[in-house]
Amino acid sequence: MCKSLVYVVALYLFSISSAALGEVIQLQPVKDNTMYENVPQNSNGAGQYLFMGQTGEDNGIPASLRRALLEFDLSVIPAHAVIESVQVAFTINMVPMFVATSDFATLHRLLRDWGEGTSNAPGLEGRGIAAQIGEDATWSHAFFNLDPCFNAGCWAVAGGDFAETASASTPFGVGNPETMTFASTPGLVADVQAWVRKPADNYGWVLRGDENTIQNARRMASREHLTDPVPVLTVEFSIPSVADHLGIMQLTEELTNPVAIANAGDGSMRLFVVEKEGIIRIYDLEDNILLATPFLDITVEVDSEDDEQGLLGLAFHPEYESNGQFYVYYIRDRGAPDLDRSVVARYTVSAGDANIAAVGSAFTLLEFEQDDSKQNGGDLHFGADGYLYIASGDGGGTDDQFRHAQDLNSLKGKLLRIDVDSVAPVNDELCGLVRNYGIPPGNPFTGAFDGCDEILHFGLRNPLRFSFDGLSGELYIGDIGQNEWEEIDWSRSQETGINFGWSCREGAHDFAGDSCISAFTDPVIEYSHNDGRCSVTGGYVYRGSSISIYGHYIYGDSCTGQIWLARKLGYNWITIEWIDGNPMESGLSAFGQDENCELYMVNRTAHKLYRFTDSEFVFRGGFESNGCR
Repeated sequence: MCKSLVYVVALYLFSISSAALGEVIQLQPVKDNTMYENVPQNSNGAGQYLFMGQTGEDNGIPASLRRALLEFDLSVIPAHAVIESVQVAFTINMVPMFVATSDFATLHRLLRDWGEGTSNAPGLEGRGIAAQIGEDATWSHAFFNLDPCFNAGCWAVAGGDFAETASASTPFGVGNPETMTFASTPGLVADVQAWVRKPADNYGWVLRGDENTIQNARRMASREHLTDPVPVLTVEFSIPSVADHLGIMQLTEELTNPVAIANAGDGSMRLFVVEKEGIIRIYDLEDNILLATPFLDITVEVDSEDDEQGLLGLAFHPEYESNGQFYVYYIRDRGAPDLDRSVVARYTVSAGDANIAAVGSAFTLLEFEQDDSKQNGGDLHFGADGYLYIASGDGGGTDDQFRHAQDLNSLKGKLLRIDVDSVAPVNDELCGLVRNYGIPPGNPFTGAFDGCDEILHFGLRNPLRFSFDGLSGELYIGDIGQNEWEEIDWSRSQETGINFGWSCREGAHDFAGDSCISAFTDPVIEYSHNDGRCSVTGGYVYRGSSISIYGHYIYGDSCTGQIWLARKLGYNWITIEWIDGNPMESGLSAFGQDENCELYMVNRTAHKLYRFTDSEFVFRGGFESNGCR
C-alpha cells in the first residue's frame, strides 16, 4: 500500500531511532525529584540524600525511598501508538558509610500530583509534615530510631496517592555509582499506554524501597551532582497504519454547493451545513435525515455570483443553548460603483422552533470592503476564550496586488478576533466600517500599537478554513496559495501577532510580492501544485472515538480530493496520504465536527455530506476534549 510521507525535522529533549521513524524514543524527565543538589523543588526536604529501607514497621509506616519522583512528557508519542516496551534507567551514588545490599526498589504509578512540603514542628523544620489528602507533601518515610520523627510517624502517605501494586522492581547492584534499570514489564507498558491515551492521568512514578528491608539498609543519592547522567525513559512503540482502516460513509447527496459544517453544541446532535447561495440546512444525526426546511435562508442578502463569494462561514455562540445566538459571514453586493462588503452578522433561533432561525433577527456586527471577488476567506469559530475568530482573505488580485496582507491598517489577509458580547471604547482603533463589537484585551495591536485592533495574526492569502484543536487549543489554518504552494499554518494557544508571511512568502518559499514588515513564521505543512493539486481545504485535529486517527490533523485538497493525516511528533510533523477508500472527488470544500468530535466533510460539486469511519482500533472512552464546535 502506497503511503506518502512528508516531515519536517526538529528535535528537542528527545531522540528517535533513524532505522524506524517514531518507533523508539528516549525522553528526559520533566519532573525529577531524585536529585538533591541545586534543585528548587527539593529544597524543602530533610537531609541531602535519598533515604531508603527505613521500614517503620513499628508504627505501620511502609518502607520507601524519600523524594524519588520521576515524570516524563509523553505528548511526543501519538495517542494511537501501541506501546511495546518501556525502560527506566538512572544513576545512583551510594553514601560511603553504607554498603550495597541485594535490596529491591520498586516503581509505583502515581495517582495524583506530588510535590515537596515543609514542617514548622519543633526540631522538624524543613523536613516535611505528615501528608493530608489534597496536599502536595505526599511521601512515606521513617527516619532512624534516634530521630523523633521515627516514632512520631512523620511523612506518612495519605491514602490513594500511588498504586499499591508496583509497576516494576529491580535489585540494587554493587557498583558505585551504578545505573539502576527497570526493564520492561507489563506494568510499565500499561502505565505508559494509559498515559499516552489520557495525558491528564500522567503524574509519573514514585520510587520506593523494598518493604522487607530492615531499617538502616542504605542511603543513596540519585545524581549526586549536576554532572551526573539524567534519568532516561526509553519507549518502543508501533504505530498502526491510520489509513488502512479509514473510510467514509455518505449521509446525503441532496445539498447544493455546501461550503461549511458546524454544530450548535446544544446536545441536539444536529449538523448545520452552509450552502454557498445563502442557505443553512440541518442534518439530524439521530434520525439520519436532511431536514427539508432551511434553518436560515438569506439568499436575498448574499452575493454568491463568483465562485469564491457567498455565505461562507457559521459559528454558534458558546452560550447558544441559553441565548440562541449564531453568527454568519457572507459577501454583500452594495451595487455599482460601490465595492462588495464582507459581513459578519448575528442571528437568533426562533422561540417556537429550534430548527428555524427567527425572522428579522439579523444584527450586523462587522463590515469591511472587498477589492475583488476573490480571496474572501470567510470561516468563523469561537475559541475557548469565548471570542469570535474571523478569517479574511487578502482582497483578491494576483500577488496581493492591493497590498493588504502585510498592512496592519487593513482587515484583509488576517485572522481577526472580536468580542461579540461587548462594545469597544471610543478610543479603540477599529477598522470595520460597521463596528458593533468589542476588542479582546490580548489582541496585539491595541492601545499604543499601530494597526487595527481587530487583528490577531496577519500575512495570510486566503485562509478559507481554520480550526482549533479541541484538546490543546492550538490553531490550524489552511491558507490557499497562488502559484505553487499550499500551506497549513499553526500556532500555540494564546499566541498573538504572528506574521505568516504572505506575500513575501508562499509556503516556506520566497515570493516576489510585498515586503514582510516583520519576522515571518513558515507553515508547518506545505504541498506543491503538482499532479493537479491547487487549493488546500483546512481541517481538524480529530478528537473522536477512533484510536487509529485520534490526534491527527486531517485536511485535503479541493481540486483533487486528496486527503492527508498529519501528526506532530514533538516538533516533527509527519503527513500520511490517505489513498485506499478515499473517493478522490474534486470539490472537497470543508470539514466539520459533531458534538462528539466525530469528523465530517462536504463536497460542493458532488453535493454530498460524508462521515469518517474507522473499521478497527476503536477506543470507546477515556479520551479528553474541551469540546468540539
